[in-house]
Amino acid sequence: MLILGMDTTAVTASVAVVEIDEKVRTYSLFSVKNRLTHSETLMPMVKQALDLYGAKPSDLNLIAVSVGPGSFTGVRIGVATVKGLAFGLGKEMPCAAVSTLEALAENLSQQGGIVCPVMDARRSQFYNALFQDRQRLRKDRLIRAEELKEELLSFGGPVTLCGDGADLFYALCGELPNIKLASAASKDQNALSVAVCGYRAFKENRLLTAKELKPVYLRASQAEREKFGIE
Repeated sequence: MLILGMDTTAVTASVAVVEIDEKVRTYSLFSVKNRLTHSETLMPMVKQALDLYGAKPSDLNLIAVSVGPGSFTGVRIGVATVKGLAFGLGKEMPCAAVSTLEALAENLSQQGGIVCPVMDARRSQFYNALFQDRQRLRKDRLIRAEELKEELLSFGGPVTLCGDGADLFYALCGELPNIKLASAASKDQNALSVAVCGYRAFKENRLLTAKELKPVYLRASQAEREKFGIE
């Protein structure tokens, strides 16, 4: 199965073309973390990933995209791009809506202990979930730093932080002996992991049409919070 994976939910933009047949066989992967916007880099990355893999868009069997949580603008760019690609192919291209947090945890799936992806949601809050051995321990959620710190203390075993909020959260609780940071190579979004999660969705019959694909935010936008007085 040839899968296009994509993540634009944070500062890092990542695109991969991946052949998966129970295991990852071959892939072409591009990740960019710079000052350019995702709207500038995303489609050139998709084209390069396909060209260097030696594939055409019509060769794809599935498109997997991180649908959130994350940056409101970034999430919308990724979802809108996938919708456009799928509709443009002129066929019912199946899509996989992948949790950004699940894909981040997949980066560290071979590591023991608890994997704790954290994304900075501002206002002393983080988007977070917990995983161990690819099993989900907590659903995707918006949680305050102090609450998460207390929860991680109760586990006792090793905890590895990843995601764009990892450094910030570590600074808040780095004195805890069981908490450590993921390496730079595995801390940020990676479209290869998105594709792996998309293949898992395929195996579990959780695929969607492009029309059904939608962003997952977990919180109201700043404009909505200001308009309706939401904390």
